[in-house]
Amino acid sequence: MANVSAVLIGGSGATEEQVRATVTPAETRSHVPLPHGEFLDMVHSTLGGFGWDITEQRFALERGKIDDVQHDTARLFGVLKIQRGDVEIGEDYRLAIGIRNSHDKTLSAGMVAGLVVMVCSNLDFMGDFKTSHKHSVNVRDVLPSRLNGLAGEIGTAHTDHTRLIESYKRTSLGDTVVHDLLVRLCDARAFPWAYAPKILKEYRNPRHEEFEQPTLWGFNNATTEILKDRNIRELPTSMARFHGLARSLVDQEGTWVDRTQITMPLN
Repeated sequence: MANVSAVLIGGSGATEEQVRATVTPAETRSHVPLPHGEFLDMVHSTLGGFGWDITEQRFALERGKIDDVQHDTARLFGVLKIQRGDVEIGEDYRLAIGIRNSHDKTLSAGMVAGLVVMVCSNLDFMGDFKTSHKHSVNVRDVLPSRLNGLAGEIGTAHTDHTRLIESYKRTSLGDTVVHDLLVRLCDARAFPWAYAPKILKEYRNPRHEEFEQPTLWGFNNATTEILKDRNIRELPTSMARFHGLARSLVDQEGTWVDRTQITMPLN
């Protein structure tokens, strides 16, 4: 099966019809697998109720074991690009929602707010804006309200993410702080150390000319570019930890921040 992250950022994945045609295993007293189509209906209804238009959606289905039998469609991942008239979007990125569901007890059903960077299709999530619920007997009662709660915060999430990105673009990094940031990201378990040399190489020699300036925005995109090769389920947690450390750079907080290695113009 193709890498799920690669499928969601532009590869060949599942259609909505294929998602809705998947077979759902039987319920038990403690586990209520939610049909992928029913979950998608919840997401669509929730977004529509808050005035969000879906401009594009991509899905990937992943295999998993159910009662010791392999099923090709046990897990669903999706990225939905959305927009609303009263919410501004940047020239180089679009608002997106990540969704997931599973029939094999490996993943709770959930949704997370994020962005898609247009030039490279990199996915970037803010960990503060997410919700999920296990496939317990009350999943149909609880999950819709949780999705509604998140949908009501999407505009706030996007505003927060956008402001952070613009500050990243204004933050130039010296070599010392780049190296220190890589080590601290690994220490924070944003990603395994094996990814650090690849991220550094991508940062120094980006494949997209838009990220050639030595800024925190370029480092952000070097990270998401390399993390395309990692399992999609890890990305929201990875990027939440990334933004936690990156925000401390922007705010110049923490004893580890070398202010001589950071440049932020006033305008």
